[in-house]
Amino acid sequence: MSKKRAMRMFGGAAGIASVSVALLAVSGIANGVEAPASNPAAVVQHVEAPILVAQAAAAAAAKPVSYASDQADRGETNFKKYCVECHGDDLRGGLLGGPPLRGLSFEGKYASGAPAGVLFDVMSTTMPPDSPGRFSESTYADLMAYILKRNGFSAGAPLPASSDALYELTIEK
Repeated sequence: MSKKRAMRMFGGAAGIASVSVALLAVSGIANGVEAPASNPAAVVQHVEAPILVAQAAAAAAAKPVSYASDQADRGETNFKKYCVECHGDDLRGGLLGGPPLRGLSFEGKYASGAPAGVLFDVMSTTMPPDSPGRFSESTYADLMAYILKRNGFSAGAPLPASSDALYELTIEK
């Protein structure tokens, strides 16, 4: 499994650290080293420092997300064409019951330091519901730029149209 895929599957650096710890524990047991079964807290304390180091390294490497104004403009056009029925004109939910893409619900899920690639992957693998992944990566990036704009994020450098590149950016106000 690639590192990038593992990060997506296990929620970033914390997931990678947890998987690494599990692998170390398994390999230690396989090599005759036993974890103290009577005191699992000792194992947690022993591995806590590497997890914190991994989280700090991931946070330091991440850059804040931004988008270009022309991306958001193209995204708005496509949003009105393909997304408004489910997500509403105001992005707070539409007639067909799509989840809100603006406000507290959205911010709680994505705008608290989540990797931008998470939102991009959700969009590009599940939307539109009747034909997931039918748009190009640049169209999904444009839609994401529009969503970011409507959530009060500032324009700046263009939003990458690559899931891998977006995992290097964080969504945080």
